[in-house]
Amino acid sequence: MKKISVLSSFILKIIAVVTMTIDHVGFLIELLADGELRLLQISEVFRAIGRLSLPLFIFMVVEGVIHTKNINKYFLRLGIIASIISITYMVLEYSSLRKYTVGLLRSGNTFLDLLMVAITIWALKQEDNRKKLFILLPLSLAITSFVVKGVEMSVYSSIETIHWFPCFLTMRYDWFSLLLGVGFYYSYTFADLYIKYMEPKTGMDKDMWVMNGSYRIVTNIISVFTLFLSTLAFYGCYYLWNGTFVNSRAASMQLIAILSGAFILLYSGKRGYNAKWFQYGAYVYYPLHIVILVIIYITINGGL
Repeated sequence: MKKISVLSSFILKIIAVVTMTIDHVGFLIELLADGELRLLQISEVFRAIGRLSLPLFIFMVVEGVIHTKNINKYFLRLGIIASIISITYMVLEYSSLRKYTVGLLRSGNTFLDLLMVAITIWALKQEDNRKKLFILLPLSLAITSFVVKGVEMSVYSSIETIHWFPCFLTMRYDWFSLLLGVGFYYSYTFADLYIKYMEPKTGMDKDMWVMNGSYRIVTNIISVFTLFLSTLAFYGCYYLWNGTFVNSRAASMQLIAILSGAFILLYSGKRGYNAKWFQYGAYVYYPLHIVILVIIYITINGGL
């Protein structure tokens, strides 16, 4: 079983970053298409590929919180980037550039999703019930983001912007991110239960499963199953809204996220390449490439 566990966390991060970039380039193409069918078709393909990135990022955050030796530094890195992105959105929101970036601003801050997932997993790990209450922070933000964006984007609503909850405080995927994170986290619990159930039949305890690589495979399989269920829940929720909160096209496209399970299935549980420049560069890359794409868009539209 070890043979199929070939992808380190480094490789998963690279795949996540590449597919995310393709997604954002596709979003740029969509904004610039001006109704041209061929460009819209290219954008559709790019954005479909981009659906693979979120589950991989969430999966890596859960792994990070579980295995990090310094949770404070982990929170700090996520928090700094989330803050930089939110501040950038805030500047754009209250400047003359808002008309060029309204689509971006209304989409939410993905790093807020990652930070909220990290807080959620940390809270679930705590034995102190008072510390577990920290889970209310990400849960409240996710629900509020979902409702606010839903009202703003509703085809039945005359409200374009809810000012009491600004766009730079909204999560990108709201409750879906938290659901994915919780599912990935409890995959370990279900793997333990499965091994305990199988122990009388196999004669193998958990240590033996870990040593021969089977434990990682079982956990990966359960993680893929939770990804499948979470994605169906996402689609089902928006389908029931029947386009009221967001258009069904976006919900249908998100089903492609299930395919990212193929990479999770191949995860080895090993860190892989982890030089300092890559650790910090991976965090910096997100706001940097967003700024570059925004500048390209504004320049083409005559804003600069």
